[in-house]
Amino acid sequence: AFIWLWKYAVDNEWIDPLFAAAPGETFTSFRELFTERLFWDDLIVTSREALLGWGFGSSAGVIVGLLLGRWARAAKAFGPFLTFFNATPKIALAPIFILWFGIGEASKVFTAAIAVFSIVQIPTQAASALTDTDLDTMAKTMGANQLQRFRKIVLPGILPAIFGALRLAAVISLLVVVFTEFIASRRGLGQRLIAATNAFEMDVAFAIMAVLAIMALIINAAIGLLERRFLRWQETRSSGSVAML
Repeated sequence: AFIWLWKYAVDNEWIDPLFAAAPGETFTSFRELFTERLFWDDLIVTSREALLGWGFGSSAGVIVGLLLGRWARAAKAFGPFLTFFNATPKIALAPIFILWFGIGEASKVFTAAIAVFSIVQIPTQAASALTDTDLDTMAKTMGANQLQRFRKIVLPGILPAIFGALRLAAVISLLVVVFTEFIASRRGLGQRLIAATNAFEMDVAFAIMAVLAIMALIINAAIGLLERRFLRWQETRSSGSVAML
């Protein structure tokens, strides 16, 4: 239905034909992209920037979220500073990071990492702070040390929140990288997309947007597989509950 509506809108010139491309033209350009060596180079650059930004930002977000969630004094001390930092529009910092780190990959990775950090840190901190204190106290009474309590109680309790944040962070990382490539970049799908738009090659632009959407779906699916792998105990527990009922 969407493709039919898209074709109908283009054929009836709901949008100026200069600024739009029909589904058939887009699909043709989509196929042609995969025969170009430069396209694969741009795809690799954007994928690497997005994955590195997501990895660095998510790791820092999980660590800081765990620390602040488990230690209330640290949360009170650093909470106002993190609130101010999280309220700052990260994408607005992209031009500054480009000046600092240049137009290469480093500025894109750093911008994506900064944007991803708060997306992961806030849910991780909230989930850590809401860990069942009764279970923690019982484990401590039974002689469990700090590491054992973290592995058996805290980590299983916060993993669902962390994986949900990681899914969103991966997509945001890709979007931030592409937007930063719009501003200044040597290579990447964002630079290629803005160049196609400026040249009014709308079929190429639409094809690249389709590629970016597919990339987001693949990343989301990969994290989903990891989530099911690490949270299999939830399915087991649910099955046991149903069996007992």
